[in-house]
Amino acid sequence: MIKLETERLVLRPLGTQDFDAYYSYTSVPENMTYMIFGPYTPEEAMRFLKMCETWWKEELPRVYEFAVVLKENGKMIGNCGLYMDDERRLTGMLGWCFHRDYWNKGYATESVRALLKFGFEELNLHRIHAECNADNIASARVMEKVGMRREGHFIKNRFDRVGDKKMWYDEFFYGILREEYLAAKEKQNNQG
Repeated sequence: MIKLETERLVLRPLGTQDFDAYYSYTSVPENMTYMIFGPYTPEEAMRFLKMCETWWKEELPRVYEFAVVLKENGKMIGNCGLYMDDERRLTGMLGWCFHRDYWNKGYATESVRALLKFGFEELNLHRIHAECNADNIASARVMEKVGMRREGHFIKNRFDRVGDKKMWYDEFFYGILREEYLAAKEKQNNQG
């Protein structure tokens, strides 16, 4: 079983045992404002968790979906994932969603750092990218804090739900290369 650890968090495979915690935030409209899925019904949440278990059983998973758990008390506060684009290109995409009670506490940043380390150091990816609604300033900040570069601002790029209505919205695209990640890590190690 793959398990990633940070100073305050454990990232472990997300599955059906996490239903109560997962549903507690994916069913709340405010919590899902900028997500391209949800709010979930109980059936939709369970269906997704079952898919996660199927992905984790693959010999070489194309989706690594983690439960984010506080070390101090074992409470699940969100989920995050690394999604393989194409094994020939060695690229992946990041995603995350946290219970709103745990926003603005650095947990998303800490989780994304762990995903970058996993992607570049364990999976040997060449490039990792992520995207967010241009109004989702908190997610944009997370990507910038971990060293990702804004590669694009796409105007009215996606037609999807924002809050309680469907609309066209702008997106920010961010990316980082393995060599950039390793150079930043080396610089930090030399300073530390």
